[in-house]
This record gives sequence, structure tokens and C-alpha cells, in this order.
Amino acid sequence: MRALLVAGLCLSAAVVFFSAAGGAEPTAPPASPNRLVVHEWGTFTSFSGSDGVPVGFQPNNSDLPDFVYRQEDPGSKVNLLRARGTVSLETPVIYLYADRETRASVRVVFPKGWITEWYPFAALPPKLDETQSIRWDVRALTGRTVAFPQGRESDVYFHARATNADPLEADVALPNNQQTNALRGATLVQREKFLFYRGVGTFPPPVTLRALGQGRVRVTNPGRGAVGGLVLATVRDKKVGFRTIGELAAGAETVVAIADATGRPADLGDVMVKELTVSGLYPAEARAMVKTWSAAWFGEDGTRLLYLVPRARTDELLPLTVEPRPTEVVRVLVGRHDFLTPEQEVSTDQHLARARAARAELDAAEKELQALGRFSPEARALAEKRHAAISTLRR
Repeated sequence: MRALLVAGLCLSAAVVFFSAAGGAEPTAPPASPNRLVVHEWGTFTSFSGSDGVPVGFQPNNSDLPDFVYRQEDPGSKVNLLRARGTVSLETPVIYLYADRETRASVRVVFPKGWITEWYPFAALPPKLDETQSIRWDVRALTGRTVAFPQGRESDVYFHARATNADPLEADVALPNNQQTNALRGATLVQREKFLFYRGVGTFPPPVTLRALGQGRVRVTNPGRGAVGGLVLATVRDKKVGFRTIGELAAGAETVVAIADATGRPADLGDVMVKELTVSGLYPAEARAMVKTWSAAWFGEDGTRLLYLVPRARTDELLPLTVEPRPTEVVRVLVGRHDFLTPEQEVSTDQHLARARAARAELDAAEKELQALGRFSPEARALAEKRHAAISTLRR
């Protein structure tokens, strides 16, 4: 944990020091607000072959700024998703809206997974060997304009700031052996527009599917509640095709045809913003979420199912506790399941066979070259010269 703290502090441009020295009068904590609204959005990704059975995969974890806290191996996201998990929990963010400056304690539990990244500083960070949970103790700086840490423009993390949520401030507690003389007697804080976390899950997705071939997909809802906002999308060369399925009742299934990728990504983006807004997010929050994930949802080639996770399932997967008790809580998770069609699997098998044959031929040629012994490098160089001369004559 020590390395995580140092990385999170040194690289954050929004770390602020407040001197505790002097004779200033202690201030009373902010009063509990009459109105405290908590909104959360996030997504998780799974992947399978045509049979729809999720498998571990390589996550894209290069889109986070350096100041974000991360678990180190063996608890890193890459390691866990390859070895133990099948679901990538991606960028849940929690916003607070209060009618006055207030303190709040926010706790998230992940009983079927691991929390692998977070920001800002957590009063109780996740521990790999225990039931996964995280707790932030923050101040909602209602009505204030503050500076936030910066990073690469390509980091999708920053799109989530484009809302009217209150800035949040977290005190950073450092052990004495990590404090320099300059830090002693001071309070270190981090500020952000939201509470952020990511993770790896082991739970089955709320919706299952099977690619039937010839452009058809069977989608099934095995759960106890209806699943809404289902969209089957395909992306090819920056073009998008999609079919809206709408709501699927508990225990129901439907067969959907994969649309040709001939449309604009913005059209599907508009559909997603509408679905998210209807689910309770503020319009700015919905737009921020779609902008955060537009490159992944509408830019990566492939075929995928998008859907809204039922609120009851969200609360089951990620129990949330906030003190003081909020007057309103909205939580919207979007599930994403990428899959291969039977035709893609046949093509993949053929390409893999070609690659193996080429590798075998290459290995055999390399073995013959090595048989030349210590003169092998020079023999290769002479052969390269002869090939270059022949190529020149053929031009």
C-alpha cells in the first residue's frame, strides 16, 4: 500500500497543503444537508465465443491518469482478469449534490470481485485477501470552484468531470515514515469531481446470448427482473449498425438479426444518452458517460450487446452505503458483452492454422541456419546481400 500512496500523491497536480500551525480557531464540521443526491454510473465488459460463455481477457487499462491508485501484482487488474475473473468493471463514478457544504462517508462493497483502481484517497482502501470494499470520507464543496489533477488529453477518465456535481475533497492520511519535514503539521488533501473505482468480477452477466450463425443472435434474460435498454451493435471501420431490442422480461428470450455497419456512431450515442437519462441520470451525466465510452462502444470493431443492468442487480453486485443518508440515489450500470460469431470462429481457426504452419516452417529454417555454427551470422549477412542484388536486377 505504501507504493500506491506515494504514487497517488506525488503525481497529482491537485494535491493541496493546508497548514495546521498557528492559532487559528478550530472550525465546526459542516452541517448535514437538507438535500443530498447521489448519482452513479459505470459499465462492465465481458467477452465470449459464439457459445456466450464468458472468458478472461486482456483489459484496456492504459486510459487512466498516473495519479489513480492501483493494486499491484498479484492484485492488479491485468493479472486478476487473466487468471481469475471474467468481468471487467470499468469506471463507476459516484457524484454528490448537496445544498450546502457537507461531509459524507461513501462505502462500496464488491462481494464477487476485486477493486483494482480508485481515486481519490480512500480512508479504508481495498485489501486483496479480504472481502472487497472501499470507503471514502469526503467533503462536498458545494458552490466552490477548485482545481483538479490533470493528465494526458487521451485519458477518457476526464470526460466524467463534465457535470454540475459538487467538487469533493478527501484528506490524505500518511504514516509518519512517509511524511517529510515539509508535511509535518499540515493536512494533505486531494480533490476530484467524483469518486472513481474499477475492478474485476467473477459474477455471471445478467443477460446471456448465443450467436446462431448467419447473422442471428439469441438473447436470454435468466434473471428474476426485466432487463431494459438492450441494443445489439456491430462496428466495422468506424461505421456502426445497431438494433434496439428494448426490454426483455424475466425468463424471456428473443432472436435478433445483426445489423450491417453502415451508420454513424453518433446515432447510437444519441440512443444511449436517451436510455441513460430515462433511467434517472441527469442529461450532463448521461452525455459524460457516453463520451467516456464512445471510443470503446462505437469505435472498436466487433459485435456487442449493450444493456442496462437492473437496479436490484446493481445493488446486489455493488452494495452502496452513504452517510448521511441521501435524499435520492440513482445507480445506472451498462453491461457490454462482446462475442464472436460462428463465422468469425471458423475464420480465426483458419488464420491460427496458417500462423502455426508458418511458424513451423520458420523454426525449421532457423534450425538449418543455426547448423552453420559460429559462422551463421556472417552466412546470413552474405545471403542478405545476394537477395538484395537479385531484387535490384529484377526492378
